[in-house]
Amino acid sequence: MEAISPIIDIISCLWNCSAVHKNYLCESKENVSSLKSSLKKLKERRDDVKERVDLAESNPSEPAKCTHEVGGWLDRVEILEQDVESILQEGEAANNGGNYFCCWGRKNCCRSYKLGKSAVKKKNAVEKLWEEGNFNTVVERSQPGPFQEIAANQMVGMESQLERIWSLLADETSKGRIVGLYGMGGVGKTTLLENLNNEFLKRKHHFDKVIWVTVSRDRAKDIKHVQKQICKSLGLSWSEETDIDEIARCITQVLKKKKFVLFIDDIWEGLELQKIGIPNLKITTQEVTKCRVIFTTRFESVCGFMKANESIRLDCLSPDDSWRLFQQNVGQRALTCHPNVSEVAIKVAKECLGLPLALITIGQTMASKKTLQEWQYALTVLGKSASEFSGMSNHLNITRNLGFNHLNLVPNPHKFSVCCSFWNYCTLLSARDSTSLFNINPI
Repeated sequence: MEAISPIIDIISCLWNCSAVHKNYLCESKENVSSLKSSLKKLKERRDDVKERVDLAESNPSEPAKCTHEVGGWLDRVEILEQDVESILQEGEAANNGGNYFCCWGRKNCCRSYKLGKSAVKKKNAVEKLWEEGNFNTVVERSQPGPFQEIAANQMVGMESQLERIWSLLADETSKGRIVGLYGMGGVGKTTLLENLNNEFLKRKHHFDKVIWVTVSRDRAKDIKHVQKQICKSLGLSWSEETDIDEIARCITQVLKKKKFVLFIDDIWEGLELQKIGIPNLKITTQEVTKCRVIFTTRFESVCGFMKANESIRLDCLSPDDSWRLFQQNVGQRALTCHPNVSEVAIKVAKECLGLPLALITIGQTMASKKTLQEWQYALTVLGKSASEFSGMSNHLNITRNLGFNHLNLVPNPHKFSVCCSFWNYCTLLSARDSTSLFNINPI
């Protein structure tokens, strides 16, 4: 009996082996079909994983990236999918031909055997990858990119100012480490700063980090608000209980190792940069001298408080640039709706006194006006005192919000008040049907 046992084992082994090979040959069609089903399941799991990755990576408040494990798995799925698709195509051709899945002739038997064997092996590989794709975590926290593009309005008439500021940034030996841009509200300070930020994605430079911070009037004294934006850009975090001094030390430790540019938009009062955590740019160490701070404000006095090495005043646009900006926002369709509209439109643009924000706002409002009467009425509104219109009693608040009571930069303050009133009035007009526009009679 003991002598027979090894023989039985050999026979059993040969039987199992032959059964497997018989399966390759006789069940070739079923193997291909089963492979197709397994691949479908793998694709579904791959799509689920990709969705989770895309969702996490698209959250700007918490920068994240795909883990190396998940990335490698997705790559392997892609490679395997290509291999499987070629087998499925061969199986489809065999099925259409009607000869592969039978044993008529040696040639057909060999092909059917090879196809069935490949299908079984790839199915095992597909099922293994499907099991490996059950991830608890698909992304990991990542550092924000060094340069982030900002959706910025197109500049008109400020190209020379941009080049001047860029030269201060690019020159590593420049003493202009702190640069202040000042001017009335709506003159284009933020637009210039945004376009300057985007230049870092287009030009060569020596900086390795650009940080953008917005202060605004209602958060003028909120140091923690500024620190929060800086920390977000640097990939830092802290609890709400952490005091500003500890946060400042953390920011300083990171920034002193970087060649950074800090953009601070809309400062209403002087900020103590060191209290925020910005290294002292007056120190003449090699690292610090390559760093820059560029800020915007409505008040020249803020430039003095910030100890700006360069204070650059932004004025209103020239008549030619004003007309060019107005045209861009109105569009040719509105300007050509009547032969005389262009002449009236030039006068409307002039009443905006070269202020980009007014030119853009009024231009966009007038883009929907399609008759000469509407354009003439708009010019009439601009030419009259705001006090002559009902509902215009808040025009002084609009003017104050733009900062004109702080800066003596408007050649004709009365006309500009009217321009601001029209700007607000445009909002009302745009909500009305154009057919009822002429039922509104100025008082």
